[in-house]
Amino acid sequence: MAFWAMLCAAALIGHAAADTPPTIYLIGNSLTWDTVPESLPGPDLPAANVSWHVDCGVSLPHIKAHPEKPCVESSTKWPEAMANNQFDLVSVQVHYGSKVTEDADTIGFFMEKQPQATFVVHSGWASKEARARELELAREPAEMVHATGYMRALLAELRRRHPGRELRQTFAQNLLAAVAEDVAAGRAAVGGVEDLYRDDIHLTLDHGRYLMHNAMRRALGLPRSAAGFKDLDPRIKEYLDGVLGWLDTKPADRQALAAVLAVDATDRVAAAAKITDARLRERVEALLPAIAAAAADLPRWKRLQAAVDAVGGTVTYASAAPQWLLLAMGDTGLDVFDVPVGVDLYDGSNPLKGRGTRNDMVDDEWLANLDGIHTLRRVWLANTGVKGPGLRHVGTLGNLRELSLSLTQVSDDAFPHLAGLVHLREFDLSSSQVTGTGFAHLGKLANLARVNFHNTPVNDAGLAEIAKVPVSEWLWLMHTRFTDAGAPALAAQKTLRQCGIGSLDPGSSGKAIAGLASLPLEQLWIGDRQATAEGVAAAASIATLERLEGGSPDDETLRRLATLPKLRELVVSGASATDAGVAALATSKSLQQLRISGGKAITAEGLDTLRRQAPKMTIVGP
Repeated sequence: MAFWAMLCAAALIGHAAADTPPTIYLIGNSLTWDTVPESLPGPDLPAANVSWHVDCGVSLPHIKAHPEKPCVESSTKWPEAMANNQFDLVSVQVHYGSKVTEDADTIGFFMEKQPQATFVVHSGWASKEARARELELAREPAEMVHATGYMRALLAELRRRHPGRELRQTFAQNLLAAVAEDVAAGRAAVGGVEDLYRDDIHLTLDHGRYLMHNAMRRALGLPRSAAGFKDLDPRIKEYLDGVLGWLDTKPADRQALAAVLAVDATDRVAAAAKITDARLRERVEALLPAIAAAAADLPRWKRLQAAVDAVGGTVTYASAAPQWLLLAMGDTGLDVFDVPVGVDLYDGSNPLKGRGTRNDMVDDEWLANLDGIHTLRRVWLANTGVKGPGLRHVGTLGNLRELSLSLTQVSDDAFPHLAGLVHLREFDLSSSQVTGTGFAHLGKLANLARVNFHNTPVNDAGLAEIAKVPVSEWLWLMHTRFTDAGAPALAAQKTLRQCGIGSLDPGSSGKAIAGLASLPLEQLWIGDRQATAEGVAAAASIATLERLEGGSPDDETLRRLATLPKLRELVVSGASATDAGVAALATSKSLQQLRISGGKAITAEGLDTLRRQAPKMTIVGP
């Protein structure tokens, strides 16, 4: 290991390795600050040996590109720190807004600056609301999320690019997941994992930060410490120490545990008996039936993989191992618990746009390959030959969270098969034959968050049924066929935050937007026959709007939009407005971005005047 090699080299020139405290540098945002780097120094680690660059709410690539103003004043900016020091240990924190390749590029850049350092990748964690959902992601994450799969992909890429470099991780997100599992099992000393949060994303100053501080200490090779944590409940501290203790599983016990978990193990009972830690042995012995069942399922997963390969799809796997086991094994040697969580049969073709043809190898009969695979959380059947009867097999997938029937011939007749998918969150029906009336069978689906009806024949009767099934986040109804008479039904979607709405039916107009006025919408897209002066005027009554796109507001509507207290972004046509209406936007206390196209009565001079009056607003005009 690079760090110990440096210590040994120091010993050769007269400095005893044991007397040489490491130098440590941390780079991240407030979730790095929640590990309390200020408390890392102690009797054997001088304060001068620990420094950091902490900038709030941003990704690692952003910190690399913009080191000028870290949010924590005690930061030593990374260009200065790395130019003047060669650290033994460097912690880098990943966060939203980046991708695996971007994080790998950034960490690689820092590795080049610090060629001898051991690097610790700090996972951070998700918000209270998103934590469980992100952790169980059932597809390869395109962008950073707090999922085990993202950390696995990032570490694998770093090891591929930098063979021989020592990499560690804090397992922060997995520690919280272990607490959540303990809560569910009734063995936690806290009432819920949310008890460790002080707000939506940050952890409490006592127990939450104690947990993450010691996760960081362990990754840095430092002993556990409660220094600086004055108000810890002894019972909760003891419990959290036990959670952290899984990471300290002895090498011999980890070796015995690996024998238990081996796919081809012949005597797991005997292997488990060799585990010396009583708590670990007890947990493993209780888990033996589940391990045997997981091993028995492996041939079926191979058959599923072969069936999916034959039709050009992909299978995504995730570990079903309990979090305490993942921590005890350091997220290695858990292959027996790898289960299929996602099946994607979409090849990117879209015959409607002249790109490729439909994948008719996947039809209703083929769906029998999925029957009863309860580990599946995502099934993507876009542009396949599925018509509906085979969805009875999909209906057996009780843990399904995401389903796409886009670009298929599926109609409302198939929806009774899906009535039991009570955990479904994302439902893509775009470019299908669904009118929406099938939602009459989906009344038990209480967790829908995102539903896409783009380019479907959704009509008034369909809207009436859709309105009865709550959608919490995003509902897309562009290029549909409802009328002004049916639109008011959408007022029943009391929790909806984002909506795209547009109908091609001659009986629809901008009046349809009025039905949304009572909803707590944060983002609204207006299209088709609703993208009129009347439509955007109706949208101006939605006080919660943060983003509005579409429509052609007149001067009076622009004045009303300027009064919306939360509107940050406005994207509209200027065909109905003049310089006078644009000038009114200068009075907005919230508007940050304006994109306005067309409009002969809007002049360059008028936009320049607005720029002078609202210098902080980004303005793109005709």
